[in-house]
Amino acid sequence: MTIEEIMLSLRQIRQRIKSVGNTKKMTHAMEMVAAAKLKKLQDLLRQSDRYIAELRRILETLVREKPLAHPLLEKRTEIKNTLAFLITSDTGLCGSYNLNVWEQADRLIKAENLNRALHFVAIGRHGAAYLKRAKQTISKELPVPRPHEIDETIRLISQIATDEFTHHKADEVIFIYTKVMSLGSLKPASASLFPIVSLEKEMAAIETPTDYLLEPSLEEIIALLLPEFIEAEMNQFVKHSLVAEQASRMMAMRQATDSAKDMIDSLTLLRNKARQASITKELLEVVSGSRALQLK
Repeated sequence: MTIEEIMLSLRQIRQRIKSVGNTKKMTHAMEMVAAAKLKKLQDLLRQSDRYIAELRRILETLVREKPLAHPLLEKRTEIKNTLAFLITSDTGLCGSYNLNVWEQADRLIKAENLNRALHFVAIGRHGAAYLKRAKQTISKELPVPRPHEIDETIRLISQIATDEFTHHKADEVIFIYTKVMSLGSLKPASASLFPIVSLEKEMAAIETPTDYLLEPSLEEIIALLLPEFIEAEMNQFVKHSLVAEQASRMMAMRQATDSAKDMIDSLTLLRNKARQASITKELLEVVSGSRALQLK
């Protein structure tokens, strides 16, 4: 290799190091942004965890009083239509987050029998794109809400779910989302919203119910609390997904930053070797020229 070729190689390596360094700065900045968003969403999730736990306790206490006849507690003897909410992300660079949710949805699609119709509400552009590729029926597409838009989005999807269930357009409503067990354990999951069976199970587990004095009537209290409970359940599904998305993005950007650092180290070593080679070649040429002059 000539001196010119070595110098060209050195120039290319330096340009490559600079390019990877710029990428490293970008991925590190994205990691920091994701970490800041994650902290806020984790606080929101912890608050809603406490709220829904207390709300469930109150409802479990109320349903012990007597059997309830509420449209949202109706039992369907046969499931003919299923509405599924698929929660993914609007943007990429979040590792395998969307892929894992797609696989969960794919299992649901393959498990459906021919006597059951399945249609979706897609929350997130990646979920809508997947469902279109899979040739599934999409009744509505919604963007992933920002933290200040969560309540508005919850009210909208609550209205969609309750309307379809009460008007018998759907006999079952499920959510496909990512559940946060911990930041290192993000599990794709399917959860049934309608029909509601958890409260009835709790009622059946109570052997000696306690009598309560209620004001106003039990029916009025349930009419107020049950929609609130449903929105709180949906709130959990959405917030779990938002936390999982930012956690996945933070970890993906951290891995990208570490990979860029490793690449810079490798390129720096390669640059030093190339520079050493050019110096050695120059020294050899000087020594060879000196010996040739001495032989003359």
